[in-house]
Amino acid sequence: MKKLCAFLALLWALPCAKAEPVSYARQIRPILNRQCIGCHQPASKQSDLELTTFNGLQKGGKKGAAFVPGKPDESVLIGYLTGKSTPQMPFGGRPLAPEQIDLIKQWISEGAKNDSPSEGLSTAKRTTTVYHAPPLITAIAYSPDGKLLAVSGYREVLLHDGNGGGLLARLPGLSQRVHSVQFTPDGKTLVAVGGDPGRLGEVQIWDVATRKQRKSVVLTNDTLSGASISPDGTKLVFCSPDKSIRLMDLSTGEVIRKMDHHEDWVFAAVFGIDGKRIVSVGRDRAAKLIDANTGAFVENVNLLKEPLTAIARHPKKDWVLIGGQERVPYLYRMDRPRAMRIADDSTLIRKFEKQDGPILSVAISNDAQYVAVGAEVGDVHIYKLDTGELVGTCRGQQGGVNAVVFEPDSKRLVTGGFDGTVRIFELNGTLAKGFVPVPVEKQEVASAR
Repeated sequence: MKKLCAFLALLWALPCAKAEPVSYARQIRPILNRQCIGCHQPASKQSDLELTTFNGLQKGGKKGAAFVPGKPDESVLIGYLTGKSTPQMPFGGRPLAPEQIDLIKQWISEGAKNDSPSEGLSTAKRTTTVYHAPPLITAIAYSPDGKLLAVSGYREVLLHDGNGGGLLARLPGLSQRVHSVQFTPDGKTLVAVGGDPGRLGEVQIWDVATRKQRKSVVLTNDTLSGASISPDGTKLVFCSPDKSIRLMDLSTGEVIRKMDHHEDWVFAAVFGIDGKRIVSVGRDRAAKLIDANTGAFVENVNLLKEPLTAIARHPKKDWVLIGGQERVPYLYRMDRPRAMRIADDSTLIRKFEKQDGPILSVAISNDAQYVAVGAEVGDVHIYKLDTGELVGTCRGQQGGVNAVVFEPDSKRLVTGGFDGTVRIFELNGTLAKGFVPVPVEKQEVASAR
């Protein structure tokens, strides 16, 4: 007993291990990225406050510096996060959890030090991004009237004349990579979906007429993709590597529901004709039919074969064109003609020929006459939808083709991908025009002495 008491006395006499200080890079910045930068970034700088970097946080906005090192109770940031100053932040969103606020308070109490190895999200003047090489193109979309062509760039969306006549506007955003661009059916709104891999996922909502960003919504810790706008223009569905798809109200930017029916990454999704159903495709090989009103899983549309990466919907029917690692495009109907059986492929309408590489992009023309398929390697092929007959081969792409889209009048096809060139083809495969969507400056090379 004496030995035990002596041991406990010795243990109590030992100094307590000092807790590690709160890290701005590992603990504070992720909170700001998820909760705050949607409204406080260069493209949407509410109250002149920009929170994508430590310097922006330190500088503050209209209310002055965001924090006073060592004095959390005197810091503007804490006042707005706790609601002592109004309106409480995040504005219109869910308040930060008490433990998150306590963590920020502790960081400020400890001196609000910046331990980032480098600035977090780039704050380079995105309106004057300088390109020394053509950018990887990951997304292309036409406005409904065909007058505008939206092309993804590096941290921006590029608006071009629909005929390839020149660059009209640059829409700089937060996302390093934009994986989807979509116009609403009335052409008044442009949605861009993307993010920074392993950092954040973002939905950008732009006013087409003014070229101003209406909203930036940061949602996840990884980049988003595969966006589709409902036929009535009110909702957006998009996909995530966290195996989910999300449904968003475009007027408010609020997520209506998150649907977790896939077993692996989800790459793309489309609405049905009436907007009441969704079909999504992913690495789990499934094209999943989902009730958009309830979020309930209905069934797999396809017979499972290989991972799927691309989907497009028929403009007049509830049919979907899908493709992926198998290199074969399939046309499926969303409604099964009979009760499901084991290994049932009764929804299959047509199987097209095998491509030169895994499929990255597919499209169906607005007149429902043609199908286009882009792959990781090889040419882009155009087929007759009703027969599967090859009508055009579009050559010249160097590397993968991430985006194929028909002009709204269905007369020509536009492609973009790894080589950074937008190409406009006649439907027989003849190249009508090709252009790099950004100004490219030659990089000066220092002469050897």
